[in-house]
This record gives sequence, structure tokens and C-alpha cells, in this order.
Amino acid sequence: MTNEPGSDRSNRPATHRRVEVVKPMTNTHDGETRTPEQVAELFTIAGREIEAIEQLTGCVAQLHEVQAAKAQLASLTPAEVRAALEFRRGTIGEAQ
Repeated sequence: MTNEPGSDRSNRPATHRRVEVVKPMTNTHDGETRTPEQVAELFTIAGREIEAIEQLTGCVAQLHEVQAAKAQLASLTPAEVRAALEFRRGTIGEAQ
């Protein structure tokens, strides 16, 4: 960057900085203003993103496990199904 005539820095002392003006974060699209508490709540909600992704990942893994079990159940022989039903009846009767 040079201080040639017409350059952006030619007439500005080195101590000045360019400042951008931005709208306050609390302004909504309809011109209303949110309270600091409302903005803090938005940060709290946004901060739970990783937790939500982890829960969703766990649910997807559980769904895959369920689908795999259903596929295996569909391939059982009638004798295997009867044996499993008898086993379950026995364990359910013991729990009561």
C-alpha cells in the first residue's frame, strides 16, 4: 500500500481507523427491540446445538439397530420364532 494521490490512505494519519456502523443486534426485522434477557436466551438456545446433534446421532444409531433387528427377525424360521416366544413368556411371567 502506498500513499499515492488518490489512494485510500493518502490523506489519513496512521492513527485513524475506519469504523463501520452496524445495526444493534437487538433490532428485529419489524423494528422492535429485544431485551437483553431475550438475546441471552437466544444464545442459550444456540449453545445447545452440539447437544442436539449428539442426541440426533444417537437416535439415528438406535434406528439403524432397530432396522437391523427387524431384518434379522424377518429371516427367522417358525421354530426359532416359537422358541423365542416361549422364552419371552417365561421371562415376562417371572417378572410379575
